Amino acid sequence: MIQLILVLIALSSCFQFSHWRLPARLLAAFSLAVITYLSYPWVIEQSRESLENWMDDSLKMQQLAVVLVIEAVIFILVDLALLKKQFGHPVKKALKVAAFYPGLLLLAVLLYAQMLCFYTFSEIDFDQLGVYFSLVVFFIFMGIPAGIGWTIPEGYLRMELRYILSFGQVLGGIVITIFCQKLPYPQQENSVEWQPFLIVVGTSFTTIFFGWLWSKWKQRTKLEWKF
Repeated sequence: MIQLILVLIALSSCFQFSHWRLPARLLAAFSLAVITYLSYPWVIEQSRESLENWMDDSLKMQQLAVVLVIEAVIFILVDLALLKKQFGHPVKKALKVAAFYPGLLLLAVLLYAQMLCFYTFSEIDFDQLGVYFSLVVFFIFMGIPAGIGWTIPEGYLRMELRYILSFGQVLGGIVITIFCQKLPYPQQENSVEWQPFLIVVGTSFTTIFFGWLWSKWKQRTKLEWKF
C-alpha cells in the first residue's frame, strides 16, 4: 500500500510539472536532484531495519496519513480552481500561487526510492551512486512531465487526471489509518514487491497512450458527437 501511494504521489507531481513552463520545470527538476544528492550521506547511515521500524510505528503512519489527506485536499482545491480558470472564471491569487506547491511528500518519495536504490546497488561507490541517482531524478522530472504534456495537450484533461490521483491519495490515507490499528506487523522478508508497481505504471501509461491516440484520431477526422 505504501509503495502504491508513493507511486500516486510521484505521478501527481509529474502531472503538476507538466503545466509549468520549461524554466520552472527545469528549476524544479534541478532542485530535486540537488536535494537527493545532498541527502545521500544521511541515506547511507540508515538500514532496512530502520525503514521497517518506521513503517511498524503506528503513530508515524497515522501522521503520514494526516499529511497525505491534507496535501491531497490542497491539490484538489488547486485543480478545481485551475479548471475554473480554464473556463474563464476568476480565481483567487492564493490558489494560483498554490499551483506551484510540489508537496512535502514528494521528498518522502525520493528518499524512499533512494534508500531502495542504495540497498540494491551496494557494489557501487556511494559517491557515484549519489550522482547517478540525482541525474536519474533530474531526467525523470524533466522528461516525464514533458512527455505527459506532449501526449495529453489538453490542459484541463491533465488537471482532471491529477484530481483523480489526489482522490487516490485520500483513499490511501484512509486505508493507512485503518491498517494502523493492527500495527506492528510481524517482520516480512526484505524484498520489494515490484509487480504492483509495474502494474500501476503500465496501466497508467497504457491508458494515457490510448487516450492520446483517441485525441489525435478525433482531431484528424473532426469527429462530432450527436446525441
